[in-house]
Amino acid sequence: MEDKTAKELIAQLKRIADALEKSNMQTETSEKRSIILGKLQEKNLRADLREKFNIDPEKVIRTSPRLESEDGSL
Repeated sequence: MEDKTAKELIAQLKRIADALEKSNMQTETSEKRSIILGKLQEKNLRADLREKFNIDPEKVIRTSPRLESEDGSL
């Protein structure tokens, strides 16, 4: 009788552990999606701002060197 009870408890604990693992995976996936969504929204906002404002590339202060070829293209 005790073996049967122990086996049932082990089976229940396995089911609980599997459910918790699945829940954790869903939470991680949801967090990753929200991060990606935030990045995409930021990228879209930047693109919208670029379209709204006419920026003169000669007046932009660059923080890193840009490598250009001899003909002036990137």
